[in-house]
Amino acid sequence: MKFDEKAFLYALTARPEDARKFATSFKPSWLNTSELVPILAELFAFTRKHGEQPSINTLHKVFEDKDKEAYDLRYKAALDSITETIPDRSTQLYTLGKARDTGVVRDFQELSADQGFLKKQAELEGGDMLKALYRFLTKHGDLNEDRTMDVREAIDNLIDSHGFTPELVRIPCGIHVIDKWTGGGLRTKQLGIIMAPTGDGKSSMLVNMAHKMSAVEERRVWLVTNELSLEEQTERVLSKITGVKVQDIIDDPGVAYTPELERKWREGLHEKLRITEVNREVSVDDLESEMMKWVNLLGWKPDVLVLDFIERMRPCDTGYSRDRVWDWLGAISRDLSRFAKRHNILVWTAAQTNRSGFGRDPKKRDPLSLEMAQGSVKHLQEAACIIGMRQQELSDEEIVMELVDLKQRFAKRSKRSVFLEVDLSRMSITNNEVEADTCEVDEGPRKRKYTPAELQAQKKAKANKG
Repeated sequence: MKFDEKAFLYALTARPEDARKFATSFKPSWLNTSELVPILAELFAFTRKHGEQPSINTLHKVFEDKDKEAYDLRYKAALDSITETIPDRSTQLYTLGKARDTGVVRDFQELSADQGFLKKQAELEGGDMLKALYRFLTKHGDLNEDRTMDVREAIDNLIDSHGFTPELVRIPCGIHVIDKWTGGGLRTKQLGIIMAPTGDGKSSMLVNMAHKMSAVEERRVWLVTNELSLEEQTERVLSKITGVKVQDIIDDPGVAYTPELERKWREGLHEKLRITEVNREVSVDDLESEMMKWVNLLGWKPDVLVLDFIERMRPCDTGYSRDRVWDWLGAISRDLSRFAKRHNILVWTAAQTNRSGFGRDPKKRDPLSLEMAQGSVKHLQEAACIIGMRQQELSDEEIVMELVDLKQRFAKRSKRSVFLEVDLSRMSITNNEVEADTCEVDEGPRKRKYTPAELQAQKKAKANKG
C-alpha cells in the first residue's frame, strides 16, 4: 500500500503522540523513497532520546552538524521537499492511517519470513508461534488492555521502553517538598491526591502544579475543572503566570497582558497547557472521550491530567449511589487509576476532608491524617501519594500552607509537617519553608503541639520582653 511519504514525515513532526507510536512500530527501511529513510531514522532516534519529536528545522541542524558536506549534497534538498506542500489536518490523518496499515503488513511479512518463525512451523511448536503472534498484536495496538508476559519478556520490554516511553521518568510537580517526599516526583500511570478542607487552597495548589509541570518541566498538562468556570480557572492561571493579583485580573484582565506573558507564548507554554471546563457530573469515560478527540485531531496527548476535583465526578459503571459515599468515591478513584495506567498518564487530583479537618479552634486542631478523609478511605487506596494540606494563620496578614505526607506507596513516608509561604491573592505557593519548631504543651490528660500562630506569638512576646 503506497502513501505520501513526505506528508507522513511532516505529520510526525507536527503530532507528538503519533511520532512516539510510530517510533515503536514502524521501520524507516519500509519507506520507498531512499533519501527519506535516514531522515525518518533520525526523527525516531531523536524522539526516543528526548521523548519529543523534532521539527523540520531541528532536523536541518542535526544533519548539518553531523556531516556538512552530506547535508548540502543530499539531506538539505530532501528536508526542504517535505515542507514544499504543507498537508492539511485531514490529509495528515489519512496518511497516518495508511502508513499504519503499511507497517502492519510489512511487519507481518517479515515475521512470516523469519527463519526462527519458519523453524517453529516446521517443528510444530504452536505455543512459541502463539507467543510471537501475541507480541506482534501487542506491538501494533491490540485493543485488549490486559497484558501477559513471562518474566524474561517483561524485563526485556521494560529495558526496551526505558528512556523512550515516559513510564520510568518521574515528573516533578514543582513543590519541592512534595517532590522530595515522592522520591523526585510521581511517575506516569500513578495517581496523586491532595487532601484538604474546603476553602484551604486545593484548587490553588493544583493550578501551581499544572503551571510548573508545563512551564518548568515542559510536560503536556491537561487542567480539567468541574468546580470553577473556564473564566475563573483562566483568571487563576493568568495570575500564576504573571504574578498579577487575581482580583485585579477579575476587574480588568488586560492588566495581566505583560511582557512576561509574551515571553511565555514565545516559549510555547500555550502548546503545553490546555484547560477544559465541564459543567456536569462527568465520568472518566467522558474525560477519555474528550482527550481522544484532541489526540486524533491534533496528535496532542497529555503527560499529566490535573483534575479539580474528584468528588464532583461519577463512576463509569452503574449501580453506585451517592448516598453510599464510600463506594461512590472508591469507584471513581479506581476509574482514574485505570485511566492513568491505560494511557500512561500521571493524574493529580484533589479530595476533601471531613469536618474534623477544619471544624475546631485552630489552636486545637488535630494533626492531618487519613482518618479525616471524606466518607471513607476507599478512594485513597488507589493513590500512590496522598498529601494533606491546610492553611495556618501566623497573623492577620500572613498565612502559611501546612503540608503533611499521608501516604507514599513507592517512597518512605515522612512524618514531619512542613509550612510554606503562600500568597494566594497571586496564586503563589512558594518553596520557602517557614520555621515551625513544635513542642508539646501539657493540658492535663491531653497533649498537643503549638501551632505556627502560637509559635509566632511566643517569639514576638520574647522579643518584646528582651
